[in-house]
Order: sequence, then structure tokens, then C-alpha cells
Amino acid sequence: MVPSGPAPGQSPCGTPAPILYNATRMHTTYPDQSAAFSALERRLAERRWRALDGRSRAVFAALTALLSGFFFWQARVPLDGWVRSHGTLGGAQWLAVAMAAWALVAGALAAWRQDALATRVPGSEWLALPVDPARVMRHLLGESRLPAFAVIPPALATLVAGAGLVPAWWLALLAAFFALAWIECTRLAAAAARAIAARRSRHAALPAPVRLLASARQAATAKKRRAPRWRAEGGWRALQRLDLTLTRTPGPAQPRMASALALVGVSLAMWFAAAEPLQRRALAFAAFLPAATALGAWAITRTCGDPAAAMRPLPLSLADTWRARFVTLAAVLGAALVANALLAAGLPLGARFGIVLTWSACGLAVAALGLQYGLTLHPRALAAENLYFGWLGVTLMASWMIPLLGWIVLAAGLVHSGVRLRRWWTSETA
Repeated sequence: MVPSGPAPGQSPCGTPAPILYNATRMHTTYPDQSAAFSALERRLAERRWRALDGRSRAVFAALTALLSGFFFWQARVPLDGWVRSHGTLGGAQWLAVAMAAWALVAGALAAWRQDALATRVPGSEWLALPVDPARVMRHLLGESRLPAFAVIPPALATLVAGAGLVPAWWLALLAAFFALAWIECTRLAAAAARAIAARRSRHAALPAPVRLLASARQAATAKKRRAPRWRAEGGWRALQRLDLTLTRTPGPAQPRMASALALVGVSLAMWFAAAEPLQRRALAFAAFLPAATALGAWAITRTCGDPAAAMRPLPLSLADTWRARFVTLAAVLGAALVANALLAAGLPLGARFGIVLTWSACGLAVAALGLQYGLTLHPRALAAENLYFGWLGVTLMASWMIPLLGWIVLAAGLVHSGVRLRRWWTSETA
């Protein structure tokens, strides 16, 4: 706190006083914070844009155009029937509901991103700077809105589907409504995610922004471990044992493996549902694929989690690093498939064998895609996860558009990442 006595802005000797701020409120007197954060956000955007080469930009543009065209056609046909049966006002109401749904999807994406940022926010670094934490929260809001921008192209395609069916002035009003709804939904969803994260903090007496930054996950306290025991084994087996050891300890790999095992449990529980055997099989498969996706995320975390400076000098080949993770993925998925086949009551023996045969190909393909993205993008775990989940999202949309097209898209991702595996020794950041 600034002591009373001398005039504001002066030291007791009359010279200009240094800039001070309240340690509790963290209120800074620097006037150029907005300019500094604007420059930071501009440079981050430029860096992210430069990280995409020409082919990646062309692929993203083509995928955006493909998905936008798909949503345009999916909205055009039912909207035309709705306008014919309910009139122009009914068509405008249909579009308003669709725009509200897209805004809610954007809010969900922003909340997910904000929660991910809250668990990895560099709190100590931000609190050490003479920066108002509220301004840091606005910066994190902008970061949390990044995945929500992916909703804008399909939402606009849905709105354009009303051209010729709904008056233009209605479309203009709905566009303005969507813009406001997108801004407010992302803001409120991110604020809710921040509030939930702040409640986990033990510093209840501090303001909410400071409490959120202070609740950043701290490094685990070093524990005394027993002396290492040397073993004579292959390189991939040693790496696999390292992965399993680090998965059992607190860290980014543990929750991903826990999520995968929990989804496997949900898949097994579906066989006890009160439904027909074929319906139970569909429900079990619907939970099995997300489990394979979580395993792929685990493979990315473990592959990108090892520092290159420590792993490169080791006598490990590409086959060792790939095999160590793939064997673990195959073991978990194999156990899940055998358990599903044993619990498939009401299905003949051939159908149970088909579960193991067909589901294994799907699950291993999804999990192996994450493994190969982790190898090709090491050590950029966040970039690998974004590409992994993005490609799986495109696969899901492709399956929705044309049956079995999604599996072709998934196979294309496996082939593309497999071709790039030969460059695994050189980091993509180089």
C-alpha cells in the first residue's frame, strides 16, 4: 500500500515515486496494458498463421468449404419444407433456433478451452508481472474463443440456406442475432468455466481473477524413490515400462488413461441395458470408439512428453518408439474387446467373434492415428492433439454425409501421418 504523507506520485523527498500497486488487488498503474496485450495477441496470431504451411492452409480451406457445403444442403431441404408448411415467419423461426444452437455449441467449445487453459495457466508468471489480473482474464477469454471460431463457417452456411426462402432483411437480423449470441455465449461459458476453476483454489480471500491464477497446477513435490534397478531388455520394452510408470504417477498422461478406462467401463455397462441385443451392441460400440480416442490422446501425451534432449541420444529407433506405445494401445483395446465379447449376451458366437474382429480394426486405427501424430509433431503436444481431434471430427462429419466415407478419411489420415514418420528424427519445429 502507498503510505500517506507526501503528494501522490512523489516520494518523501519530492522525487517521482516508483510505480506501486496493491498486492491484494494486483491493480497496476501502467497505462499501456491494452497496447501490450494487443501486441501480444497480434504476434500470437501471426505466429500461429506462419506455423501453417501452404498445403495445410489449402487443406483447411478445402475442409471448411466441404463442411460448409454439407451443412448448407442439410439445412436447405428441411427449411424449404418448413417454409412451405409454416410460412415465411416459420422459416425465420427455424433459422433462429438453428443460430441459437450454433451459438450454444460455440459456448461449449469456449468453456472446454477455458477449462483446459485454467488447468495449465502459468499463474506464477502472470502474478509476478505488474499486470491487472482482470486484463489477464480478458486475454484468456480471447484464447478460449479460438476453437469457437470453427462454428462460424457452418453457421453462416446454415443461414445462407435461407436465401430465397426467407426475406433478406430477416437474414440480416438473424446474422446480427448470431453474432451477439456467439459473443455472449462464449463470454458466459468461459466465465462459468473460470468460476468453477477458481472455486478449486484454497485462496478464498483473494479476488476471483487472482484466485484463478493462484490455483494453477503446481509442480508435484519431489518424492524419495528407491534406487534404480538395471535390467537387460529391449529398447521398446524399457520405453513401454517408462510409459506405464509415468501413467501411474500424477501428470498429463494419467487423466487421459483414466478417461479411456472409464469409457471402456461405460462400454461394458451398456450390455446390461434393458434393450435388444443389437441395440446394446450399438451402445457399447458408441462408447468403445471414444475410449480408443482417449487412448490416442494418451499416446500423444506420452510421445510428446519426453524431452528431445534426453531421448535423442538413446539407442532407440523409430520402430522402438512406435512399438512401445502401439503394444500398450493394443493390449488395452484387446482386453476391452474380449470383455465386450464375453458380455454380449443374446448374440451368437459368430457375432461375438465379429465384435473382436471389426471393432479391433476401428479402435486400433483411431488410437494409432494419435500415436503417429504424436511422433510426427514431437514435442508439440497441443498441436498434435488439435490436429488429432480435428481430423477425427472431419471423419465423423464425412460418415454423416456419406456412409463409410469417414473410414476412408481416417485411412487417409493414417497414410499421411505414416508417410511423415520417416521424418520423426527431425522435429517439425526445426
